[in-house]
Amino acid sequence: MFKGVGLGLFVVLAAVLILGTFAADYQTFLRQHYDNPKSNVGDNYCNKMMQRRGMTSPKCKEVNTFIHDTKNKIIAVCGDGGEAINNRLRRSKNQFRVTTCKLKGSSTKPPCDYRGNESPRYIVIACENGLPVHYEEEVVFSRF
Repeated sequence: MFKGVGLGLFVVLAAVLILGTFAADYQTFLRQHYDNPKSNVGDNYCNKMMQRRGMTSPKCKEVNTFIHDTKNKIIAVCGDGGEAINNRLRRSKNQFRVTTCKLKGSSTKPPCDYRGNESPRYIVIACENGLPVHYEEEVVFSRF
């Protein structure tokens, strides 16, 4: 009887740890890539947002994209709002308004200086447990 309780407790704890990891990955995704409505930070949107979101220390993140749409529409890409392009990644069926920030120059040592490009774009993300956990910066589709 005690063995069954111990096994049950182990299964519950394992599930909590796994789901907690997915939730943490989703929160990281939101911190790095979600900005809706687009923040009104004045000039130098990318410099201010990259710093505000913690991507300029201890080194400058080279490229980052902010998505200016609702969480529900982004999450939908993990379901019927997206199409699988491989075992890990999904491409949105609709375009999203995004701002991509790219580091100027080749040094990743602060201070960080970015240039931004805002455009509508299909997004490519990785999902776990129905939630986005990674934005694939390298894949840009104009139309499938």
